[in-house]
Amino acid sequence: MKIKIFSEDLKLGMHISELDHPWIESPFLFQGFSLVNEEEIQQVQATCKYVYVDTEKTPFEVRAKLETITASKQKPVKKKRKPTKIDFTDTVTLKKSKFDKSAFTENLINARKSRDKTRSYIDTMLAEAKMGKIVDTQKAKLLVAELASNIVENLDASMWLTQLKKRDEYTAIHSLNVCVLSLTFGRALGLKIDELNELGLGALLHDIGKMQVPLEILNKPGKLSKEEFELMKTHPQKGYEMLLDDNNLSADVLAIVKSHHERLSGNGYPDSLPEQNISYYTKIVSITDVYDAITSDRVYHDGMTPHDAMQRLYEWMPNNFDQELMQKFIRTLGIYPIGSVVELKTGHIGLVVKLNENHRLKPVVMLVMNKHKEFYPRRKLVNLASTIWEKRDGKPEISRILDAKEFNIDVKKILNEESLT
Repeated sequence: MKIKIFSEDLKLGMHISELDHPWIESPFLFQGFSLVNEEEIQQVQATCKYVYVDTEKTPFEVRAKLETITASKQKPVKKKRKPTKIDFTDTVTLKKSKFDKSAFTENLINARKSRDKTRSYIDTMLAEAKMGKIVDTQKAKLLVAELASNIVENLDASMWLTQLKKRDEYTAIHSLNVCVLSLTFGRALGLKIDELNELGLGALLHDIGKMQVPLEILNKPGKLSKEEFELMKTHPQKGYEMLLDDNNLSADVLAIVKSHHERLSGNGYPDSLPEQNISYYTKIVSITDVYDAITSDRVYHDGMTPHDAMQRLYEWMPNNFDQELMQKFIRTLGIYPIGSVVELKTGHIGLVVKLNENHRLKPVVMLVMNKHKEFYPRRKLVNLASTIWEKRDGKPEISRILDAKEFNIDVKKILNEESLT
């Protein structure tokens, strides 16, 4: 049974099943969730006047509170709601969230240079692999170390650059993006720099075996036949065999290449490994691999928005991905992942370019359209967590996540213009 209650009456443990407005217009990743901390209660109160609570999914000990609340609301007493000023961090933290625009631009340009260097190597690597030549994995190691260092220093800029995708250059860009995403995730997991380098190298090389799969199958615009899919499924084993005799590569790296399509249920390939036989690094790359794949435009489909991709991954998690790692991955990318197109309550449209770790609902946004939905000739960077907005009326807050196509926003074109000197 669902009970309608005012958000001001929410308690820990209650299971929110419906909001007072569409889920897509809310900052919440999933449709239906239990309140596990005070911050989540504040988030709901910040965006909803009332919600519906599912009594069957709410713990027994919390249901009594629900009955008390609903009983007290039986009489039509008009209650004036206090104007709440929602703040998820203290003033000191907010003052520390000042955003240096010139530093961000410089970081973006530096990250772009490192990315382009690695992309050039990947093109050469894939061409050599296609011709059966020995791949220069020593150079790959050096480039991954540079990427890892860049991510430690310029995390947001590196993440934003993963939006540079081309439908007809999928394999090369995908290898690079999975490397960057894995390094970003590994950093959030607390991996040391040498561990990051191993993880990143495996991620960079994970799809090298696809160079032994016919192009007409890799780029087929429609669904693969059973025979074609069986051939596609050979690429992890082929990649592993290509790299097996390379003394520069550890067993951890080779495990990523061979097993990134294994799943916890044992229904993955090529070896149908059970969960306990899938390495920690491989479990990480299996998540970042799928995330980048479903957010990328392919010959046979358009990519999802980052927000939709997170929801889909969560749905697929049982039997496929490690639950703890998946939840940490979602927290790493945030409620508004970098690269998301968002509309503010003021009507302006922008791109999320930087996360505020202590203020997850208030990232840094690059405004690309004004409230009349006209493109800015010169784009602005706005820090939604800045204390300056507390002193003004109509402070900018995110109202919803959009698909870039809704307003014909070319994210890749904008990123190219901002990151090239």
